[in-house]
Amino acid sequence: MRRTIRRLFALSAAAMCLAAATVAVAGLPETPRPRQLTVADGLPSNTVNRVVEDRHGYLWIATSEGLARYDGLGYRVWRREQGLRDNYLWTVHVDARNRVWMGTSQAGLAMLDADRKTFRYYNRGNTPQMGDDNVWSIASTPDGALWFGTAHGGLHRLGPDGKIDRFLPREGDPRSLPSEGIANLSVSPDGTLWISTLAGAARWTGHDFERVPDKALSSTIVNAVTFEADGTAWFGNPHGVGVRRPDGRYEAHPWAAVAPNLKVVDVLRRDRSGQYWFDLPQGLGIGGADGIEVVPLFSSTSQGLVRPSWSHAYEDREGGLWFASTGHGLWYLPPNWRQFSVLMRRLGDDSSLSNAGVLGIAPARGGDMWLVGTGGVLDRLDPETGRVTHVARDFSDGIGLDRVLEDSRGMVWVSNYGGLTRIDPASGARRHWGMDDGRDAAVSGTAEVIESDGAIWVVGSDGDLQRRDPQGRVLEAFGFGERGLPKDMSLEYAGKGPDGSLWLAGARSLWRWQPAAQRFAPVPGAPAQAVNSFAFGNDGRVWLGGFGNLAAYRWDGLRLQPEFELGARAGLPMSEAQGLTVDSAGRVWMTSTRGLVRVDPQTRSARVYGVKDGLPSQEFSGRPVPRPADGRILVGSPEGLVLFDPAVVRPVEQAPPLIVETVEVRRGNERLTFATDAAGQVAAGGAQPMPAIRLADGDRDLRIVARLLSFNNAPSNRYRFRLDGYDPGWVDGGSSGERIFSQLPPGDYRLQVKAKTADNVWSPVQTVELHVDAPWWWSGWALLGFVALALLLLGWVLAAHRRRLQRRLAWQRAEHEREVAKQASLAKTRFLATLGHEVRTPMTGVLGMSELLLDTPLDQKQREYTQSIRRAGEHLLRLVNDALDLARIESGRLELADEAFDLRALVAEAGDLMAPLARQRGLEFLVEVDPAVPAGLRGDSSRVCQILLNLLGNAIKFTEVGRVGLRVEPLRPQGVRFEVVDTGPGLNEEQKARLFRRFEQAEGARTSARYGGSGLGLAISQELAAAMDGHIRVDSEPGRGARFVFDLPLPAAETPAARPRTPVAAADAAVGPRALLLVEDDATVAEVIAGLLRAQGHRVSHVPNGLAALAEATIARFDMALLDLDLPGINGLDLARQLRAQGFVQPLVAVTARADAEAEPQAIAAGFDRFLRKPVTGAMLAEAIAELCAPPRA
Repeated sequence: MRRTIRRLFALSAAAMCLAAATVAVAGLPETPRPRQLTVADGLPSNTVNRVVEDRHGYLWIATSEGLARYDGLGYRVWRREQGLRDNYLWTVHVDARNRVWMGTSQAGLAMLDADRKTFRYYNRGNTPQMGDDNVWSIASTPDGALWFGTAHGGLHRLGPDGKIDRFLPREGDPRSLPSEGIANLSVSPDGTLWISTLAGAARWTGHDFERVPDKALSSTIVNAVTFEADGTAWFGNPHGVGVRRPDGRYEAHPWAAVAPNLKVVDVLRRDRSGQYWFDLPQGLGIGGADGIEVVPLFSSTSQGLVRPSWSHAYEDREGGLWFASTGHGLWYLPPNWRQFSVLMRRLGDDSSLSNAGVLGIAPARGGDMWLVGTGGVLDRLDPETGRVTHVARDFSDGIGLDRVLEDSRGMVWVSNYGGLTRIDPASGARRHWGMDDGRDAAVSGTAEVIESDGAIWVVGSDGDLQRRDPQGRVLEAFGFGERGLPKDMSLEYAGKGPDGSLWLAGARSLWRWQPAAQRFAPVPGAPAQAVNSFAFGNDGRVWLGGFGNLAAYRWDGLRLQPEFELGARAGLPMSEAQGLTVDSAGRVWMTSTRGLVRVDPQTRSARVYGVKDGLPSQEFSGRPVPRPADGRILVGSPEGLVLFDPAVVRPVEQAPPLIVETVEVRRGNERLTFATDAAGQVAAGGAQPMPAIRLADGDRDLRIVARLLSFNNAPSNRYRFRLDGYDPGWVDGGSSGERIFSQLPPGDYRLQVKAKTADNVWSPVQTVELHVDAPWWWSGWALLGFVALALLLLGWVLAAHRRRLQRRLAWQRAEHEREVAKQASLAKTRFLATLGHEVRTPMTGVLGMSELLLDTPLDQKQREYTQSIRRAGEHLLRLVNDALDLARIESGRLELADEAFDLRALVAEAGDLMAPLARQRGLEFLVEVDPAVPAGLRGDSSRVCQILLNLLGNAIKFTEVGRVGLRVEPLRPQGVRFEVVDTGPGLNEEQKARLFRRFEQAEGARTSARYGGSGLGLAISQELAAAMDGHIRVDSEPGRGARFVFDLPLPAAETPAARPRTPVAAADAAVGPRALLLVEDDATVAEVIAGLLRAQGHRVSHVPNGLAALAEATIARFDMALLDLDLPGINGLDLARQLRAQGFVQPLVAVTARADAEAEPQAIAAGFDRFLRKPVTGAMLAEAIAELCAPPRA
């Protein structure tokens, strides 16, 4: 309904209006240029119904698509997603408690609490006193009551006690409301509530309503009532605004006499400077008692001029004006909009500028100003009225005009690219010179025109200079590289210097014309760097502008004296100075491509003005030119001409309030926002400190947002932060006003925030106290627990250290004992090895002599004695061998062969050896081999045979009657199992426990006395089995015999080829007698070996040492040599090498008493073919000779 009424207002007003008339005002022309804000800038909708400011300075905006809060940089929006029940808001209001009230089209009255988190709703569903949920207007009165009007339900009063009263029109009662449709509510300066309705207006008297007389209004439909400070009330309606004066008088058409051609629909606002702003069918109007002008509004979204329909106007605390429109967004006019006036070219308007871009400006007589530019027209401007006179056009062949000068005779000189024109303003006569003129031709390029010393200087950008007389004749012409100018000079600016002569500025510093010398010379004291522009003031100070810097010098008449230099730290933009001028107060105004710059020598700071300050453009390539009459400055831009009074354009010296808007942190996966007491508690007495904010351990991404609540060029505000105890100094936050800390260590912090405006005014410092909780393990109880735990831990460490020391001592003792045992074992091993060596040598004599003796004729008794000697010797040899094996096992030096062997052959050999012994004792001897047993195994066959012989020998020895058997079967998954079974006396548990101990026998001394033996056989067998990853176990009971199981997990292998065994007699017959060399130092052993060999028919030559052997081998030929390894002088190994070196190629046989495992490999490496250990037998010797000396088979 209300939207329809507003459309009717606009249509009826547009149908009755005439063309707009422009009335000029006296003085500097006022040219307001409101800036449009739309959805492209963040507004939720381009339909804005109302704006209001809260206590802190935020702007609240009611739109057709939700509620928006604006801080000058961005918007925070509330819609249905954020808790609103209806996005269409007719109005917004802030009460004395800083609560935000909204009137919705369908959800009734909504209230956003001061914490900006909670919505509360009043509607017909929860408030029966309400007559309608379509709330059009809201207002507060000094008594604390909130009033709201609805579209069809009348007026409502929400009292401080929460009670709602409803007011409706009563037929026939003139003291009631005129209508139930409440269009607007307003409160006068004296606190009186005024109600605008669809059938008139009324005033609340405290108990009833006083209606406005219908004759005082041009229409009974009243859209709004606007008040001035003196109580003047303006009634807006479609047929024209009405007024009620402070004395109570009413006027129906107060503006008809002032603007007869304009219809004033409403007085939107009278600002604090007394300026009226009007709602016109043509859009926005400005004026007063002297007249009304239409303000042209250019829309960036529509890309053209628009005529918005206005819904509300508001003046903020800074004096900025906000105009809310239907469909064209929100328009903002900053408070300092009057400091710049802008004249632009308007197509079709001959009274406007002819040049869209003004390039050249010069003073004219009478206080006017000459203007030239892109349109190629010479205009004359009256800065007082803004009136423009088009003096000359069409004299530059369509080329834009660059510079203009009025000389001392009143002639106007205009330069363009490649041309120069002199114009007489009085008569209109003109004289033009081009580059192609034969006489007095113009310079090439663009040119500066300067009057100096009564002559006209024309300085071209391409390096040509001319000095002309007042009639334009060229007096002299020269270029760069002449008259003292450098050839590579680049011209940036030309003008009169403080001495009145021509000065040139360029990439090669500063140059001046010396009339007496008729040449240019460098200006003394000028910097040795590029100078883009210069200017001087009445105080004798000369300013030189460069790239991003401005330097001040003092001119003493002869040279420049440097004073100070300003740069980026002072606020200067990093761009070239396009032009400079100095106002009457000594302030410098500089043009640049980044804005207009004001430099204050007193504060040595710069302020850059741009589009957001009311300028039409950010780029100024021309030079600022002061008006001699009053010092007002004119400067051209691509968008028009800017006029301003430098005394008016000055910084605002008071900073707007700084608030801490947001403090939030990420806790876990949620974002937690802390209350900032609705924006920092900005009170009348200044900024009060915020309550301390407590952060939990583990909180991260702490985000603080500060805002300097000023809408005037807010993007130029700059923020700084400092966190005491964390930051070494102030941290620049840029224009965002935001600081993020990833994670703070535990402790107390003070965050300080300050900001400065575009005018370099700093705000007071705002402080936020932060406390970051320590983790639980830093709490008091936790620390006490840690202390207790530390004490316990210390005790445990001490106990552990003590135990460690004990273990270390035990380890050291064990190591010592192990080392002692090792040394003892080594000593024992060495002893046994030495003993074995020393025993084997005489044993050779004992066994050899007994063998030789048995080969002689002996009677029975002698033969028995000899055989007893032989058996005793063999027993002693077995004891020595067992002791040596035991020593090797203890020392870990037992070496096992790894070669394939024939398992069945090995079993047969063992059976062949043991079967005769069993038969001698009258025992049955059985050997059984499972067919599944692998034919070949890989391992040490001699050690396997040794174990079998031990087991079989024990079984035969301890069995008196019955049988002894050997069974061989496969072992899963690989290997073989041997079982030796006997029918002997059996073993009890104690005997089985001692069975495999060293030097232990089943019944101790009794067993040894009865059966003999040393008690080493089974112990060595068990350890040999373990060395081959096998084991031996025994199953036996007393009286039931014994069963020994020998498991051996050897891998299977291919059966090696069998080596035929040749009997001794056969071997002797096959070999025949041979010549043998025997090298042996022991005479007895030599005699035995020689006797055994000679008994086999061989010729033996014996020598006692290596030298004799070398000599013997040289003089005689031998079929074989038998060498002892332990010889005096040169040992047997070296002797073998020497023999091989002398060419002895016959077989070499080592015969030694050494028992160590390294002896045989060393002998083979030294060149021996066979290795025999003492004592040797005739059979051993015969076998070796047969193998090495047998003739090859046919």
